[in-house]
Amino acid sequence: MEAVDDHVSPAAALLAMYDGTDVAAVVQAHINVLTSVRCRARADRIARRRRYCGSSVGRRGKKRRSFASGLQLILLDYLGDGGEAPIYDERELERCIRVPRDVFRRVYLAVKEEPIFQQCLNATGRLQGHPLQKVAAAFRVMAYGEAADRADDYARLSATVITQSTKLLFEFIVERFGSTYLRRPNHEELKIIMERNKDLEMLGCISSRDCFH
Repeated sequence: MEAVDDHVSPAAALLAMYDGTDVAAVVQAHINVLTSVRCRARADRIARRRRYCGSSVGRRGKKRRSFASGLQLILLDYLGDGGEAPIYDERELERCIRVPRDVFRRVYLAVKEEPIFQQCLNATGRLQGHPLQKVAAAFRVMAYGEAADRADDYARLSATVITQSTKLLFEFIVERFGSTYLRRPNHEELKIIMERNKDLEMLGCISSRDCFH
């Protein structure tokens, strides 16, 4: 408050001595003082704001998310575990994540060695989320268009990790597979596509169902 008083008092003195000759000067002086006080207060708030420093010793503990149980659920549902068949068959899994199991497995194997997806230790020495959890959570966000924190109870990951994983998975897929899957089909591929769509009663259709009309 002393700093504010030091800035306001000259304006108050100027207003007290006002004799009615120059209204604009008094008003402008008052505005300048208020602007200066506001800028200083904003700078003080920014200086006091706690900067994000991630996982570090001495910070408040995070939720006990049980990463192992989240990984076990995804293994049982998507890929199978211990020689057992996965709970979701091909059709059910493709409905859940909008891609076939082989595509999901291919993307997972390609991205799991990327630094952001690798399993790491936090400041307390505990293992964090597995790459499979991050990829599965990102696919769910992309498949349903849901908020990142919706997958928390299933993947056992924070909204921040899921959001970052989704963004980086998008970028990785475009960079790694874009040149292969976004190119124009060659003659052999086009022939296969036409034959497949012919069996679906979409004669002459290449890739869009709109051609059916």
